[in-house]
Parts: sequence; structure tokens; C-alpha cells
Amino acid sequence: MTFASEMYFKALKDHAFSEMQPVLERQAGVLPFPIEKPYVSFGTESESGEYLLGSDGGMVANEIMTVNVAVSEETNENYCRECARNAALAIISLDTEKRIISVSAENCKYNSAAGVYVVKIKFGLREVRKSGG
Repeated sequence: MTFASEMYFKALKDHAFSEMQPVLERQAGVLPFPIEKPYVSFGTESESGEYLLGSDGGMVANEIMTVNVAVSEETNENYCRECARNAALAIISLDTEKRIISVSAENCKYNSAAGVYVVKIKFGLREVRKSGG
């Protein structure tokens, strides 16, 4: 299971997300439209495994969690940024393993094809050793 999936399942149970709609990036099905609650989409941008020189054969995974926050076009960029900030802070508080080492966000943009304001947040994650096999 990816870190993004873990955070998604934690978000479903967390009060901080009660006014948002957590979804998985590759979730099957069609999401309701128009947006009533901000969508918080959890996904993984890159994941790769490499063996490090001098390691005991364990694999190291590099993963970047991406979270897209989308709000209705009836709102504005400021509301989008506020929702993104609240989501990012809530996600950081859910990270009990302290894997998140950096957070960066793109500018909030209007997506006319989807009719939403959206902002992408990237969470850099601490490497985790996986047992080799």
C-alpha cells in the first residue's frame, strides 16, 4: 500500500476532513458534479525502487505523494488556497510515522474543462527501507 493510500484511509476517519471529500486519484466511478465539498485527491507521482551501494540488500523506495485540492468554480482562488492549506496541515498531523519531509504547492489555477479551481500539493517523503527478497 502506498503512503498516499494510507493517508486517504486516515483522512476518511479524521474530523479535519469532514468538510472535504477525500478521494483516491485512481478511484473507480464518477465523482458527483458540481462540487459541493472540496475534493482532496490523494495520489502517488513517482515511486521507484533502488538498491544502494553498501546496503545489506534491502530496497529503498522513493515516493512523492501528490494531493490535488479542487473547489467549485463558484468559489475563488483564495478559497482554493485556504482549503489546500487546511488539507496540508491535516495531512501532516495524520503522519504519525513522520515520513513527510517537505511540502510544496503550485499556484491555484482555474481549469475551465473541469469547471474547478485546483491546486497541487507535493509531499516529499523520507525513504523507507523495504526488506529485500
